[in-house]
Amino acid sequence: MEIKSLARIFLLGIYKNLERILFASDRVTDLELRKAILEGKIKLPNTVIKELCIGCEGCYNVCPTKAITMEKIEPVKISEYIIKDKVPKIDPKKCVYCLYCHDFCPVFSIFNEISPIHPRDVGEYVEVDLSKILKKKLEISEEQLERLSKILSLNLGKLLRH
Repeated sequence: MEIKSLARIFLLGIYKNLERILFASDRVTDLELRKAILEGKIKLPNTVIKELCIGCEGCYNVCPTKAITMEKIEPVKISEYIIKDKVPKIDPKKCVYCLYCHDFCPVFSIFNEISPIHPRDVGEYVEVDLSKILKKKLEISEEQLERLSKILSLNLGKLLRH
């Protein structure tokens, strides 16, 4: 490609973007919605079902952009050996929607149930009894168990000794 062609593309791009910025041409979002977004009045979609999360921090550990933080909550005993004291929160400005958090969630990947975390939206509230899920018989390969154990922050050795 010639320099002349590159310069033409560059100048057309500058003109088109200035036109969009200054004159709001090619606007997709209406002014009212745009204003609401900029003022922070738009409610973000639900990305975590806190009741279903076991607080293992697997999603937090696997997130490549560190978009997930763990928020402290009042401790909840969810099984004989697991006490949940944190739940994930996704920062939509950092999230690249790789879905690692969803795929590595043990509730989803081990128990084959709806994942409590999904960057796009987990939709409407789903009532699931976590204690029943945790009592299900596991059908997981050694390879998958090893992969998950590297990611999860739970001390699996301690759990297996009980």
